Amino acid sequence: MDQPFINHNPVLSYSLLHPLPTPRSQRGSTLVLSLLLLTLMSMLGLGAMEAALLEEKMASNFRFSTAAQYAAEAGLQQALNNHQNRQLATSFGGVLGESQFSTTVSRSGATYTVQSVGLHPHSGSRRTLTMQLSGATGAAPTIESWFDHE
Repeated sequence: MDQPFINHNPVLSYSLLHPLPTPRSQRGSTLVLSLLLLTLMSMLGLGAMEAALLEEKMASNFRFSTAAQYAAEAGLQQALNNHQNRQLATSFGGVLGESQFSTTVSRSGATYTVQSVGLHPHSGSRRTLTMQLSGATGAAPTIESWFDHE
């Protein structure tokens, strides 16, 4: 009869049951490496958050500037409507959404100069537009020039 295999080698049985001792210089290296990687990943995450916040601020500034632009354009359109309806006013203002506009009209001969300032009060965004009109009141005016003072 065959006898079952029994390992009587003390070195082999010891290494299977117990891990081999490590040199003192390698103890804790995994912890240090893990902490370094965690620090690196944290710094990358913080950098990504800072970039996202900057992009959000830029998008908000663009939105506020666009709102001020639309308000200034609304003032110019109101001046065109006033000219066509024979309601020539030297200054007027209004509100468009969250933005405001202030428009002044000056006349020099047959030419009208209209300057409209759009303002978004919460952000401080400001846009100024100027146009020169010509034509008889009561008729559709001709826009001679248009300036954006950005």
